Amino acid sequence: RHRLHRPARPRHAHRRTRPEMPTAAPRSPYRPRRLRLRDGREVTLRAIAESDAPAIARAFEQLSPDSRYQRFMQHKKQLNPEALERGVRRRPGEDFAFVAAVPRAEGATGAEAVERAEGAEEAARQGGEEIVGAAQYVPSGDGDPRVCEFAITLAEGWRGCGLATQLMRSLLRRARYDGYAVMEGLVLAANEPMLALARKLKFSVEAVPPDGTVLRVLRRLQPAPLPQRPDDSP
Repeated sequence: RHRLHRPARPRHAHRRTRPEMPTAAPRSPYRPRRLRLRDGREVTLRAIAESDAPAIARAFEQLSPDSRYQRFMQHKKQLNPEALERGVRRRPGEDFAFVAAVPRAEGATGAEAVERAEGAEEAARQGGEEIVGAAQYVPSGDGDPRVCEFAITLAEGWRGCGLATQLMRSLLRRARYDGYAVMEGLVLAANEPMLALARKLKFSVEAVPPDGTVLRVLRRLQPAPLPQRPDDSP
């Protein structure tokens, strides 16, 4: 079960002015691209759009109770509408979200869904896609502007096929472009497949007090020391 987990936090509680950070020159928005997974299936990887909100809500409804608990670290019966709206509204340079999409069975088929106009984004506006995976990063809730927090969720039938790895690698590249020095996330200690993925992608793993049921995974993105936490020795 490839899911990295971060407890939901109200995004407005973390808003702050970020100091200037070294970034690359501005570039065009992320262009959708097709990915072939290990099992032969194909998905379209693209940036999230506001028009994805209904598909995101449908994807949540199809998650099992256990998947919802592992993703949100609480028993969650429905998505908060305000949180959903924030999730599909990007703030350039601060947060970003990728989605993996496939044509809906009753909608347009492969080439028709992704090759017209802006490809997948056009298909999404027409309701022709389903979201089978999503990954995002947001500014850290700890107040350090160099650190971002991430989360990733996959649909029930899309695990073990390499999709989580593709999403995470794309997320790491984008966070580095946005000038972040460190990416971190929380993972349930019992989620061995996700911990294996984190280690594969060179995240370090540390316990989160007090009971060790939750682990923090961290990955350095820039050639700079990891930020010192308040409880670290000087």
